[in-house]
Amino acid sequence: MTHDLEYAAAIQETLDRLETEDPRRIIEKLDDSLDFPDHFLDRLKNHPGYKLRVGDFRVLIDWDKDNEVLYAIDVFERKKEYRELGKYREVWGSWRDDA
Repeated sequence: MTHDLEYAAAIQETLDRLETEDPRRIIEKLDDSLDFPDHFLDRLKNHPGYKLRVGDFRVLIDWDKDNEVLYAIDVFERKKEYRELGKYREVWGSWRDDA
């Protein structure tokens, strides 16, 4: 049961700004998570999303379980992760086709 993966514009911009090795590791970990997202993703507290841990980075994920789609929203450094989440609360789910 492999899930589909879609990248939001914000994560594309962030990956372009990171050093060359970090985006490769993040993309590989996202690909690894597609078969068993329950194993890789952690539910966020006080937020509708999930996070994927990749070294010092956290990937913000929206998981559409009904359609088996993971939406990679953005990447944060671990120390900044929770401060950055607020900007996504008002637009949560807007990257989905049916939202």
